[in-house]
Amino acid sequence: MEMNEIRLEAQDLNQQGAILLKSGNLEAAKTKFDKAIEIDPMLMDSYKNYGDLYMALQEYQNAKNSYKKAMLIEKNGLLHFLYGNACFMNDELHEGFESYNLAINEGYDSDEMMFFMGMAYEHMNDDNMALRYFQKACIKNPSRPDYLIKKIKTLIRLGMLDNANESTEELLAKAPEMFDGYHIKTMLLLHKKDYESAIVFAKAASEKFPEDADLLYDYAKSLSLAKKLDDAIKVIEHAKALKYFVDAERSFTLLEGQIFAECNNFEKAVTCCEKCIELEDEVTFDGEARFMLMNLYLAEPNYEKALEQSMEIVKRNVEDLYYYAALYYKPFCTKQLGDTDAARALFKEANSIYRLATLKNPAAIDVYLYRALCMKELEEYDKALDLLDFIDGLSTEIAEVHVIRSDIYSIQGRKSLADEELQKAYRIKPELKVNSESAGV
Repeated sequence: MEMNEIRLEAQDLNQQGAILLKSGNLEAAKTKFDKAIEIDPMLMDSYKNYGDLYMALQEYQNAKNSYKKAMLIEKNGLLHFLYGNACFMNDELHEGFESYNLAINEGYDSDEMMFFMGMAYEHMNDDNMALRYFQKACIKNPSRPDYLIKKIKTLIRLGMLDNANESTEELLAKAPEMFDGYHIKTMLLLHKKDYESAIVFAKAASEKFPEDADLLYDYAKSLSLAKKLDDAIKVIEHAKALKYFVDAERSFTLLEGQIFAECNNFEKAVTCCEKCIELEDEVTFDGEARFMLMNLYLAEPNYEKALEQSMEIVKRNVEDLYYYAALYYKPFCTKQLGDTDAARALFKEANSIYRLATLKNPAAIDVYLYRALCMKELEEYDKALDLLDFIDGLSTEIAEVHVIRSDIYSIQGRKSLADEELQKAYRIKPELKVNSESAGV
């Protein structure tokens, strides 16, 4: 067979393989690519397509190796871009960025390129740079709603809510068939505490997509935040009959538990949390449900069961707000159960972990508050008060600062100062006064 015929045959095999790959028939695609390499080992397309095959198989190192082989034959912007994607998926972000920049230098700056660069920066928690590239992707290809969704979510994380709202209206106009726009708009309305508007909008969205359990959840959530608890429960009961309820069962069950807790139906709230925990598998861990269950037992109070949940959350060692809360409540419950020596050691350990966490993230106000609580429990009152002054300097609208100060002043016998701090807390968060009165404080 002549050289031109060999090349054409290899190209034909590659084309067939690429079509099979897109259709999901990976084994048949692999056979075509192997045959193409056998008859023409110098055709770049075969190695590029093999890289695509490995990406589909999530074998990212093999994908990198295949793209490298392709680049030994022919260097171009597309190959640098694909190699960068493989690096990104293989958690080799810096090498990925180098490859993306090489692609740009080769004149390759497609909308996909901009989008993936945004994804890479998002993965690195650099939302300002992520937003820049998501915006570029949207400009290059305004017909891609997934680009716009990423842009909106980044705007929300950056607190640019007016811009997010504007882009959400754009998304709803461009892609009225997509769930995301309706969900995001409801969340933005809830963030503004415009509960009535959220209820009206979420209800209309759920009627537009009657089989979408997630949109019905948004409606139930809006009703619950507006304190229309009976209506929210009715919506949840309706959701249970939906075909796709199982996909959203955990969210509905936890919301149901929150509503029962607000209605002081302790038994049903606990049952809901326990059901959420039953839905865990080897991969998922429901820190939110366990945190809620811990708080329900603290309110009862049942310190043994609260301790069990705090220990489970701490053992998981996922550095989120549930973990940091459980770090404090683990020794708190231990102290309430009478083991003061063990509790003191645990408070010291928690305080050290909190210090490291705030060194890494100086804006973590919740963690600073738990540090102050640990210092109070360790009777390091001056240190606790100094830390509370620091938190107060970051924001004067944190009621918990005044509650902790009030507790310390009460311990020190400074009653007038304690009362003054408590009144400050009530002005910032009136529900604290309602809760204390209902508890008979």
